[in-house]
Amino acid sequence: MNPLKQYNIGFVGLSLGKHEFSFRIDESFFSCFDYSEVRKGNLSLELLLEKQNNMLVFDFLIKGNVELICDHCLEPYQQDIEDERRLYVKFGDAFSEQTDEIVVIPVGESHFDVSQFVYEYITLALPMQRIHSEDGIVGKGCDPAITDKLNQYLGGKKPASGERENSPWDALKGLKFND
Repeated sequence: MNPLKQYNIGFVGLSLGKHEFSFRIDESFFSCFDYSEVRKGNLSLELLLEKQNNMLVFDFLIKGNVELICDHCLEPYQQDIEDERRLYVKFGDAFSEQTDEIVVIPVGESHFDVSQFVYEYITLALPMQRIHSEDGIVGKGCDPAITDKLNQYLGGKKPASGERENSPWDALKGLKFND
């Protein structure tokens, strides 16, 4: 069974007005998208469809968490996500995307697939910098061994005894200049 089938919303038989849909988003959803940054997640999607005479208005509310890889220590961690978006679907001659928020579909269509939009909204809700954060402290929760090694290479700590510090300037220290 195709996990994305449930996101293909049939709107022809619906009356004018507001209609609510609820979805659970998990690994099966993300597995349908190649090269997804997210592989695991536990999200809820509350979708409000307002059917009008000449268009459809979708309001998306996405809440939950996803598993990401920490940029700092390369360990997986849970990132909370909450995002609200609105999408206008107009009827026209052919499929087209006028803006990020306005899509045109042919007049004869009876269903609208929101799965790609849900995936994009989740991806856009991800933070630019993905680092463990616990109790409001960025970096707390990172692997201490990796953090120590990073600090060593970034100049935060001196190498352990017996280790030689690598510096790009070491080669220049022995140069003699004739005056």
